[in-house]
Amino acid sequence: MNRLDEVVHSPVRFAIMAALASVDDATYQALKDELGTSYALLSKHATILEDKGYLEINKSFLGKKPHTVFRLTRAGRKAYRDHTTALQDLQRGLR
Repeated sequence: MNRLDEVVHSPVRFAIMAALASVDDATYQALKDELGTSYALLSKHATILEDKGYLEINKSFLGKKPHTVFRLTRAGRKAYRDHTTALQDLQRGLR
């Protein structure tokens, strides 16, 4: 249990990290649609991950439209791998 990362363990943050772990980056809209979450909830949890150093958020404009791209940092990828490994170890049960 002590190997679980409480920042990653939140269902929304875990879903964000799981979705981003398989790609280089993803747009805000693509991630929102994939996770089926609201803008507010995605923004809140993305900011928590960014503050921890697990997520990089790049904001720009395409013409006059805001364009936000999320990418896991190296630390974020490691935290996700470590967390999923800890979950798998728990799933295996007692030894």
